[in-house]
Amino acid sequence: MTSTARHFKARPINLPHTGAAGADHRPGRALEAADRGAWSATASFPPQPHNVARARQLTRTALAAWGATELTDSAELLMSELVTNALRHGRGAVSITLALTDRTLQISVADFGRSLPEAREAADEDSHGRGLAIVGALCTDWSVTTRLTGKTVSCWLEVGPKND
Repeated sequence: MTSTARHFKARPINLPHTGAAGADHRPGRALEAADRGAWSATASFPPQPHNVARARQLTRTALAAWGATELTDSAELLMSELVTNALRHGRGAVSITLALTDRTLQISVADFGRSLPEAREAADEDSHGRGLAIVGALCTDWSVTTRLTGKTVSCWLEVGPKND
């Protein structure tokens, strides 16, 4: 039996010390957009298809905790497409990162494969080949960073103003 480690880490980045008033910003309480600062969540898992659902769950959970539920549908779809691509065309363990600021949500997926993603046009009858077109349509930008041991595909969603 193989042991698998799951890592989840959510932490504020560069948030000023809030003193006693910081109790209002304890974990588990959704933050208003103005109070978010910058947050990140990371996870790594073995290259197994059921982990696409786990990546979507992490995305949903993190965005709810950060008070950014307006991004959930698009972010889950983007995460699903990028993780699926990493599983199909990459190699080894997959690592995901979500990073939220007051302006953008960055979604990054890393694997140990050397093949770079290529956007292609899928025919109507094709069941695959639309992932990067979906990524390009939903996000403001996307990129690929090559590393000595693989690649990271990242995309960015703009955080829009809330309609109250």
